Amino acid sequence: MFLRAPLWLKVNMLVFDELKKNEPHLRLVAAMLLAGLFILLAGLWWVQVVSSRDYQSHLETQSYRTVRLPAARGKILDREGRVLAENHPSYDLSIYLDDLHEQFDAAYGRLLRAARAAQKQNLARAEKQLGRPLTKLERRAFAFSSRQIQDLRDRARLDVVGSVVADVGQKIGQPLTLDPTVFQRHYATRLALPFPILENLDEQQVARFEENYSGNLGAELELEPARYYPYTNTASHVLGYLRRDDRSYEGEESSFSYRLPDYRGVVGIEGGYDAQLRGRAGAESVLVNNLGYRQSDNVWSQPEPGENVMLTINIDLQQAAEESLLKHQGPDARGAIVVIDVRNGDVLALVSEPSVDPNCFITGFSPQQLAWMNDPKLRPQINRATQQNYAPGSIFKPIVALACLQNGLNPNTLVDNPGYVYVGRRRVRDLATPGKYDLKLAIMHSSNTYFITVGMQAGIDAIIRMAQKFHFGERTGLRTRQETSGILPTLDQVSHGWTDGDTANLCIGQGDLSVTPMQMAMAYAALANGGTVFWPRLVARIEPQDKNGPGKATEFPAGLVRDHIGASVHNIQLLHNAMLAETEEGTGQAAQVPGLRICGKTGTAQVMDEHNREIGVTTWFASFAPYEHPRYAVVVMVEGGTYGGTTCAPIAHDIYQEIMREETVTATNVLATAN
Repeated sequence: MFLRAPLWLKVNMLVFDELKKNEPHLRLVAAMLLAGLFILLAGLWWVQVVSSRDYQSHLETQSYRTVRLPAARGKILDREGRVLAENHPSYDLSIYLDDLHEQFDAAYGRLLRAARAAQKQNLARAEKQLGRPLTKLERRAFAFSSRQIQDLRDRARLDVVGSVVADVGQKIGQPLTLDPTVFQRHYATRLALPFPILENLDEQQVARFEENYSGNLGAELELEPARYYPYTNTASHVLGYLRRDDRSYEGEESSFSYRLPDYRGVVGIEGGYDAQLRGRAGAESVLVNNLGYRQSDNVWSQPEPGENVMLTINIDLQQAAEESLLKHQGPDARGAIVVIDVRNGDVLALVSEPSVDPNCFITGFSPQQLAWMNDPKLRPQINRATQQNYAPGSIFKPIVALACLQNGLNPNTLVDNPGYVYVGRRRVRDLATPGKYDLKLAIMHSSNTYFITVGMQAGIDAIIRMAQKFHFGERTGLRTRQETSGILPTLDQVSHGWTDGDTANLCIGQGDLSVTPMQMAMAYAALANGGTVFWPRLVARIEPQDKNGPGKATEFPAGLVRDHIGASVHNIQLLHNAMLAETEEGTGQAAQVPGLRICGKTGTAQVMDEHNREIGVTTWFASFAPYEHPRYAVVVMVEGGTYGGTTCAPIAHDIYQEIMREETVTATNVLATAN
């Protein structure tokens, strides 16, 4: 059996056989091949043997850092598409520390030489005092410790960066100083990122920097998106505010070396719809050297912008309501206004005063602003329209009246009012003029005697059941994280330990009962539309910022029915007639607007302390219009007013005027479009 020679051996034998023929061309080719092979082997030897330590050292002194990149937050728009919250470009000044490492070394060298010179003098002084040279052991006391060396390096960096910061401040016309603690923390934990020295530069500062400093070593302008509220305080409680929060959200990468500034919605639309507004963060990798300085970067996951949220709010009506409240009550006004479309539950305006400019949560508060915000009486961060409980007072009487009518009350029945009514031994004063009152007159002049009398005849159970139909004592379902449920006794509670005095209090909107202006607005909307209780709608649509992109809009339908009161059309019409008389002849006349018939009810509720002593009042005007075909419900509440008719009704007048103006403009535009 014969063994076959390997192919490579056959080729070599063939080549050497040919070379033996002594042909010059073949010898030249062979020489060139051998020379190339030698060069290749030499290069391989150089890389793998001679330079291996250099490459290994290079790999060991470089590493990657990951950086979380926040996404652009979505816009918040009013019902007409006008921007209430958006992102605008913010110019920030930062120092790239890797550009200054040579200056750091030079400054350290100068400090070290000075320290050594001082050390040499100290050493000579000690030897002179002893009259002999110091021993080796004694000289160790004058040697630099590692801590001293590190202190010199820290001081050198502070000197260099402080000089750059001062120089930049001089160039842009704003004195700047370096905070050593902040800088040292940044250097120790975020060295690969630029060190910020000034945020939100104005146009003049940007121009001065570009003219006087651009191109110099170290400082650079950075363009970052920043949350911006163009209407400042307007609708600020509806919009909510943001708080600095760089954490990863569900579905995002959670492990990052560094995180750029990001924000999370706390309350309002910013908080309730934070998941839709914030988008999805991206990520980049940064290559750093052995000192920690940035060498290069690469974005490997682009941020995905958040979605836009369109509200049902009409910003013109919102501004008109806020301006009226401040005009009538002054800059320290404490109150709330809610305007509802009674046909579908849309929230057209939602006002709470005092209010805070949400831009300040981004740019920061002054000490004076912080003191104002912490005033326990003002509490500007509280949304008084949805988040605060109030005794409703007389604006609750139409609810009591409806319960009595459904329970068989004859609206023409007269009740004698001598100026007071006794409940057991307790005498309840009546501010209405003494005389005989039927339902219409009792609503017009807000007779306590009438409502306590007929309410106690109908019974507390009937009143509680009717109030439950309006869903008092329950939240209205707004996703703003600013809502309280109010207080309404249950049927079980009124069956144990409940007294006639408790019933009398409830009949006039006092006692164990509290509501929010939003709850009252939804209740009066139901009275206006014939008995349908809607869920309030504050958000109409959520849509992607790129309408041509793959994302789809999410619609929130109007007119979601929560309940039906179940009252007869006749009884509701009786209330409409009585409440119309209230504004045309009774205590609510200050709300009148020519050309618009308004149904309303004024209210003034006592505010009691823990010892049951009156410490103030809450004034109300709750209404709807137009009388013929109601479309709007307007509720005004003011803390510390005088009476509902004098404090709140004039504000409602201004709001209805704005509503009529809006309708006129809309009708004119429709007609122009048709023509």
